[in-house]
Amino acid sequence: MRRGLRVGLAVIGAVFAATGSGASHASISPWSLAEARTQLSATGEFTGVDVTQADRPRFWVTVGGVRPFSVRPVGKGTVVRGVRKWLSFRFSGRVSDSLTGTRPSVRFDFSPAPTGGVRIRDFRGPLPDATQPAFPIRGAFYYGWFPELWTQGGLTPYTHYVPSLGLYESGDPLVLRRHVEAMRYGGFHAGIWSWWGDGDPTDARFATALAVARPTPFRWALYHEREGYGNPDPEEIRRDLLHVLDRYGSKPSYLRIDGRPVVFVYSADDNDCSMVDRWIRGNPGGVFVVLKVFGGYRDCVSQPDGWHQYGTSFDTGIDRQESYSTTIMPGFWLADRLPSPFPRDLEQWRAVIREMTAAEDPFQLVVSFNEWGEGTAVESAFQWATPSGHGAYLDVLHEELRAPP
Repeated sequence: MRRGLRVGLAVIGAVFAATGSGASHASISPWSLAEARTQLSATGEFTGVDVTQADRPRFWVTVGGVRPFSVRPVGKGTVVRGVRKWLSFRFSGRVSDSLTGTRPSVRFDFSPAPTGGVRIRDFRGPLPDATQPAFPIRGAFYYGWFPELWTQGGLTPYTHYVPSLGLYESGDPLVLRRHVEAMRYGGFHAGIWSWWGDGDPTDARFATALAVARPTPFRWALYHEREGYGNPDPEEIRRDLLHVLDRYGSKPSYLRIDGRPVVFVYSADDNDCSMVDRWIRGNPGGVFVVLKVFGGYRDCVSQPDGWHQYGTSFDTGIDRQESYSTTIMPGFWLADRLPSPFPRDLEQWRAVIREMTAAEDPFQLVVSFNEWGEGTAVESAFQWATPSGHGAYLDVLHEELRAPP
């Protein structure tokens, strides 16, 4: 078996303008400094986009209570009935960002709006965490296809287990924040996001995942799924990879190796060296491509940047492609099958983690963070919940990989 919440933004009492735009001052009543603070405090959540940064980050901002030193007037102002008033002010201070769940320091100018409320302009947000992991890179295969895939074949939920977060929606920033936190706790550097192409919900939600990870050292890469269900020609591959470069290439939370965005590629087991040739011909340049292995892959004349396996032996729970990648899996249990061909065993899980790290291959991969239908998830579930809040399988990863708290 291979294959969100769309969050609306309430803008209350705020009007936005691009840098350099604005209505005629003749129609606007100026504010005193005290009035400016009151008006800004009353403004609800609004979006701020920092156009000066390459990735044009968006922040979902609530100012709340305004400290006196956070707002100052711009210009000399005019005296109205003995009170000095201004048409422009500058805010510098901390705000609440509901997208990332942080309190970043931001700066913006604001003015009275002709229709009432506040007009925001020249927004400046914080710089991202721009670090990238070094080898070995530890990643978990991740699925952003919920709520659609909670129901399959007449089963709801399509899983033998119950996630601790419930039947969540993959586009919910709060869910994504908790997932990033959980993967970092488990010692992962990156999530490998199942991607079904431009226009698919997994594409739309990926932008939110990147934004959520922006303040952290956690990184995301795409898992190109459609190769596993067809043979896209080099031009189709080129279009997909250009989409990755154009839409995500400037995002600091996208996984890069030697400056190149990383794309993993799922493929069917009957592929051969012609698949490698198609991907090398389709690569527009600048993309680090990691293909899924098949019999005889090492003998191909053309070689991609890396290789991986999706899945493991049910007997051992581990698969090693020497000098390329090691993959481990905690168990396997399709939602519509009984019994499990690969029951979960925490002691075996601990053993394969140790074997994976000892191998020291460049990619150390886990199937999966949240593929609930196949029963391979390491995300917390009611069946293995622990006091840490992250569940037994991430707890063992945390212990064995000596991940930060």
